[in-house]
Amino acid sequence: SSGINAEWPLRPGTVNMLPKSQVPVTGRMDPIPPNALTRAVDKVMFPIIKFYYPRSVQCELGLRFDDWYYNQATDKNVGTALSRIDDIDLQLRNFRGLRASQLAIERTVCPEAERWEEVVGEVRYVKPWIEQVRKEKAEADAWDNY
Repeated sequence: SSGINAEWPLRPGTVNMLPKSQVPVTGRMDPIPPNALTRAVDKVMFPIIKFYYPRSVQCELGLRFDDWYYNQATDKNVGTALSRIDDIDLQLRNFRGLRASQLAIERTVCPEAERWEEVVGEVRYVKPWIEQVRKEKAEADAWDNY
């Protein structure tokens, strides 16, 4: 399985991380299926994360996991990955970041209805793009050091 929903109509001529024939109209991809190591770590860590995440400061400020985990200040690949995600996802990310900054300044929290408390349903919207950028950088480095 390629990680793409087969029933989505395909957009011709899109330059993206996938071959042009496989780019969905929305530009969004299904989450990457976890490997065996990830599943083993998740089995141990998931109860802890499920307890901690709804009580975290990031959740109180209305941020999703990818909003605060992938930071342009700490990882140069994030800027490249963010330039590839769907425009609406980028706008929503920017909105959540600005709102979180405003809430932190006001020393308030996000309303309950706007929090991303459900760990199970969290869609990692930046992770596939970050992984693709890292693979491309590794391949470029391999060719440079050939």
